[in-house]
Amino acid sequence: MSGHSAKYSSRFLPAALAAITFVSVFAGGVAAIDAQTFDRGWEWQNPLPQGNAISAIRFAKDQRHGWAVGADGVILYTADGGFRWTAQHTHSIAGLNGLHVLDRLHALAVGARGTVLKTANGGQRWIKIQTPTKDHLYGISFAPDDPQRGWAVGTYGCIIATTDGGATWTLQKRSSDAHLYSVSFIDKQTGVAVGERGTLLRTSDGGQNWLEQVRLGTQPLTSVVFITTKRAVAVG
Repeated sequence: MSGHSAKYSSRFLPAALAAITFVSVFAGGVAAIDAQTFDRGWEWQNPLPQGNAISAIRFAKDQRHGWAVGADGVILYTADGGFRWTAQHTHSIAGLNGLHVLDRLHALAVGARGTVLKTANGGQRWIKIQTPTKDHLYGISFAPDDPQRGWAVGTYGCIIATTDGGATWTLQKRSSDAHLYSVSFIDKQTGVAVGERGTLLRTSDGGQNWLEQVRLGTQPLTSVVFITTKRAVAVG
């Protein structure tokens, strides 16, 4: 429920292990391989520049500029494909769980208690965006065919949406009270969201209506992504 005072604990968290392009994230640090060649193998970077658990990592299309986010509001930035990371500071200490990178200048992060942070200058400044929920947010996605339209999902079936690139957010009608961990859209109309107890929701009208599909077992689904216009892959 919006505004629910659920304790923010690890049982609500999806696995803090993700692999995007050529970078793997481990709880407690970041390990990277060369974004252009594999000659250098793995390079361990923990605890530099910090030691907080990392929840998400995303890169711009150039595969050089990217961010990683995690516990206590940590935001790390790289401009060389992940070999050197610097901390970027915000005024928020809310744990950050999800991340979306539009390009090398624009990115959004979501997290505890309805937190949405946005940057438009490569992370030199992160702005906290007001949202209509206090539920914890775990996943965020934008429509490939309309970068102004995006969605974020979280606890107790919370789904919020934006039509202006993340500047403002509105609640969408809930069709489930399950915690949702990930969301993906293939276009501005078609999307899926997944969560605890095998929950899978689908929309074909931009989120005005979310329909629960047949549950895929009882284990949590922690991530989902479209790989074609008609096929999505969920893992958990």
